[in-house]
Amino acid sequence: MDQFVFEGEEAPLLLRKRVVGAIVIAFLVLVASYVAATALFDLPTEFDAEPFRDWVEDQGAWGPIVFIVVMALSVLFAPIPNVPIFIAAGLAWGTILGTAYSLAGMMLGSVAAFYVSRYLGRRHLPRLIGRRAAERLDTLVEDFGGRVVFWARMLPVVNFDWISFLAGMTSIRFWPFFIYSLLGMLLPTSVGVAAGDGLGKDVRITLALGGFWVFGIVVSAAFFWRQQRRRQAARREARARTAEL
Repeated sequence: MDQFVFEGEEAPLLLRKRVVGAIVIAFLVLVASYVAATALFDLPTEFDAEPFRDWVEDQGAWGPIVFIVVMALSVLFAPIPNVPIFIAAGLAWGTILGTAYSLAGMMLGSVAAFYVSRYLGRRHLPRLIGRRAAERLDTLVEDFGGRVVFWARMLPVVNFDWISFLAGMTSIRFWPFFIYSLLGMLLPTSVGVAAGDGLGKDVRITLALGGFWVFGIVVSAAFFWRQQRRRQAARREARARTAEL
């Protein structure tokens, strides 16, 4: 995947050093502000989620159904962020049910995006990203299959939503896409939902899970930076050998 991302392309937004640095600083400021405010004003560590949970329970079976549909639409309309929806699921149903409903909505939206892209966009892929990039993407899928989808879902720096559209434009078959998408989304989704559940128990749980997410971003970015430097060094060596001939 790093070969596709960095071969002649600009680094994705969340892989840029300034953005990663800003995320880390913002998180540290948030934690420091919470610690200071707790010490100065004796703030409670628990957020009262009961009114929200009572309202969700009053909706009966429609509550989970509407949530799953909203989750699916957030995938189809990629600008809608998923994290606030995960947090709402954790507050409403807890980690286990919240994760199950979130995954159901994510998979419904992902399948819809996959087929929309496959039937409407596949023929336009070379024009969208270039013929060589399209060939590299297909080669990557043929060589690594669903593992590409799995790791793309796992990485915090990769947007869940566009992966489904992009996968639909490749030669990957549906069932590998479906299974590896589900497996790849399980951990990051459960972390997001657990962060919401933590708000109703202890805010420090949410902060700890947020730190885990930020750590994942830093590790992912560091890996790609290292791969980028290696590829740049290899290209320089190749050009130097060519110049010597």
